[in-house]
Amino acid sequence: MKRLTTSVSQDLFLAMVGFGIFIGVIFPFFTKFVLQLPQEKALNLTFFTMCITAGIIVGIFNFSIFRIVVCRFLEEMRKKINDFREKLNRYYWDRTIKCSPEECYIDMSSTDVVGSLVEDFNHFIDTIYHLVKTEHVRSEFMESLKKSLKINDVAEIIIKFFRDYFGGDAACILTYKRGQFNITKTWNLDMDIDKTDTDYWFRVLTEGRVILLEEVAEDLLAINIGLGRLKPKYIAYIPLVYQAHYVGIVILLSRTPFHKDFQSLESQNIISEATPFLYNALLMKRLELLAAIDELTGVLNRRFGIRRLNEEFERSKRHSLPLSVAMIDIDDFKKINDAYGHQCGDLVLKTLAELITQNIRVSDFVIRYGGEEFLVVIPGASSLDAMRLMDRLLNIVATFTVHYGGHEIHFTFSGGIATYPAENIKELSTLIQKADEALYQAKRTGKNQVIISG
Repeated sequence: MKRLTTSVSQDLFLAMVGFGIFIGVIFPFFTKFVLQLPQEKALNLTFFTMCITAGIIVGIFNFSIFRIVVCRFLEEMRKKINDFREKLNRYYWDRTIKCSPEECYIDMSSTDVVGSLVEDFNHFIDTIYHLVKTEHVRSEFMESLKKSLKINDVAEIIIKFFRDYFGGDAACILTYKRGQFNITKTWNLDMDIDKTDTDYWFRVLTEGRVILLEEVAEDLLAINIGLGRLKPKYIAYIPLVYQAHYVGIVILLSRTPFHKDFQSLESQNIISEATPFLYNALLMKRLELLAAIDELTGVLNRRFGIRRLNEEFERSKRHSLPLSVAMIDIDDFKKINDAYGHQCGDLVLKTLAELITQNIRVSDFVIRYGGEEFLVVIPGASSLDAMRLMDRLLNIVATFTVHYGGHEIHFTFSGGIATYPAENIKELSTLIQKADEALYQAKRTGKNQVIISG
């Protein structure tokens, strides 16, 4: 469709002058037939000329008033639009935009269509400014999320942004895995998770929409202010679902109404954009865990286990803390394999790993060092503390029965303990070597025993 080029001012000028000429032409007839003036006075060339001239002058005068009043208003609107456009252009360079009412709004009150136009213009500027500001905030949020794949870091970024964007005095992120919720990150929140209805959380996830509770009565969630607990008046449960995968829930608590409408398109977009980052962080954590775990026994494999042990060794050196390791090996393991088969041997390995894991502290960990060898790491334990633990494990294993194919199988293990600090242990490799030497001493001198490295 071809666009016609025209000038509104020119058209208005021609219309006003033309209307003046029209009035000038009909006015003599009006004076004759309505005012009853004599024909020789009303319908003569001089009077016609005067009336037409007066009409032209009035048309020009009206157009001048329009130029002064209306065009001045339109010129101010044009200037405001150009100023705001320059601010938008600068935003894409320095990522900042400021727009005070004096700078961007038209300050005019009118009860007619001009007043409505002013209100619409100012509202339009507000909308654009809000969209740009939101895009800037969202962009910074996304950039922050892109910088980390660690679950704790991602959860902390999401909580901080959500509480700033939606408002709130306390928050937490619950992640979902295999029918269970885990508290991944909290901020100013007291939660009695043992009494909490996790079925309700699952219903929130399956419904897939934000649940907003007002005038909350229950006491299971509270705002921790350091000196005590405050009951929230508002609680928002924000489900995080990514491609039909249940990721988790963000819970926000507030004493005042939230800043944003959770159901708005803007809010939903921000929630949906944040969810994949948390999903990927959880996935990465699971992949790291799978890569670190020995598939058969469920304990740390040698590669990741030694890395973890090295961290504990460096921490012990920095803080002058004891660190004990126990190298253990199943006695006569080859005989078990030869008599009952390798599947039975695998069951014995898995059973030993489970017995050790069940009877050590939370801070301790187990590494499958090789074949039938395990390395038990006991941070903060002296050699005597480690010996007490190993003696207990010896008794537990010696009295345990493995059932396989109708057979009752008993087995034992031997072990060697080495402890840092010691005069002859300066490096991690030496610590492991000393434990290994003590293990073989235990093997040579009778088995089913643990010896401390001398």
